[in-house]
Amino acid sequence: MWVGALHQRAPAAPIVLPRPDHSLGHKVLTWIAVILVTLGLTYLTDYNWPTRTGNLCVFLFVAANTYIPANRLRKWFRFRGVQLYYVWMVRWHCYLNTAAFVAACFHCYTTSWTNNWLWLSLYVMGALTIGGFLLKFRYPPKVRKGLYVLHTQQLAFLLLLYALLKGHYVFLWLPG
Repeated sequence: MWVGALHQRAPAAPIVLPRPDHSLGHKVLTWIAVILVTLGLTYLTDYNWPTRTGNLCVFLFVAANTYIPANRLRKWFRFRGVQLYYVWMVRWHCYLNTAAFVAACFHCYTTSWTNNWLWLSLYVMGALTIGGFLLKFRYPPKVRKGLYVLHTQQLAFLLLLYALLKGHYVFLWLPG
């Protein structure tokens, strides 16, 4: 009986991460960093503003939404002790999606051609971005639940992706 007790492992100590800083100075420095990185990336991507802002928007949009599959992996594999990283990723999701929407607006403004699919994608992206902003405010629980359901709809995200790809003539073979 006592032999089994010798082979038991001691429980692992939890990983303690530093508490995130929510001060105004930290937020200002974060926004300055996002702006400087986005401005630097616009000059590295291509030779004209429509292409630069479009490439920047794609980069920011992909970087901002990596937390969605990360959250699914966290739930699927039941990772423990990663909640602070997830909070950090959600914060960057807000910052980078806002920057991606601003880049999309500049891309729309600087591009000489457009179509209805691109306008639809810009409106859906704006609605999702504004919905994400509204989630940060303290509304009554029913309103917050409704905003959360609207903001996290996979159908709206898929419509956004389809409209972007169809508007940029990636899906030439599909009707519409």
